Amino acid sequence: MTPFKEKRVRCRARFLIPMTMLIALSFLLSDPAFARERTPESVLIQLSRTFAQQKGFESRFTQHLKIPDGTPIKSDGDLLYKAPGKMILHYRNPPGQILLLDGNSLAFYVPQSHQVLMKTMHSRNIPETPALLFANLGHLRKFFYIRPEQGGSVPRQGLYALELIPRKPDRHLSIARITVDMGTGLPRSITFTEFNGTEIAIDLVTLHPLSNIANRSFRLPLPPGTTVFHTKGGF
Repeated sequence: MTPFKEKRVRCRARFLIPMTMLIALSFLLSDPAFARERTPESVLIQLSRTFAQQKGFESRFTQHLKIPDGTPIKSDGDLLYKAPGKMILHYRNPPGQILLLDGNSLAFYVPQSHQVLMKTMHSRNIPETPALLFANLGHLRKFFYIRPEQGGSVPRQGLYALELIPRKPDRHLSIARITVDMGTGLPRSITFTEFNGTEIAIDLVTLHPLSNIANRSFRLPLPPGTTVFHTKGGF
């Protein structure tokens, strides 16, 4: 090879190496997962988009209720959610109990006492029920300060917990938490903690998105002789 040709090959090599790096970088920047910074808000927005596309989900659940100076109560059953803001929980333990959440209205059927307890939530500052929280996943910044339960960057796998602190003082709620399975992009648990120390956590054991849910699934069956009570207090 002549000195002139050798010099020209070396110049091409110097040019090709940076070009290769630029091409690789362009592919990375065109990848949405790389280009978009993952933030706590983006995790909730993705959850909201999943619910908007699928319309709802069903799941086995386990519920943990902690009352100050009381014995923790554990229960379980099947849960059905439909956007926007409808949720019904059929309890296996205690057997036969049903909790219906429709917007800001709650109805709790207790077959052991042949009663339905009904309540309407009046807060305009926060979504006060799990159903309303799910319905507002993409807009929670409006109601809450959002921060990771633990610091660091948003992971792509494993569980990721977010704390929701009311922007405006609420009479009851101190903090809410949503734990997300980053592998599936779906919620795994939701927790409400009140100022008096009462805490209720709902763990979603086997969650399956659904695209078609009939409204009749959210009817509350009332056997003859059932008494209905409207209450301002808790259940």
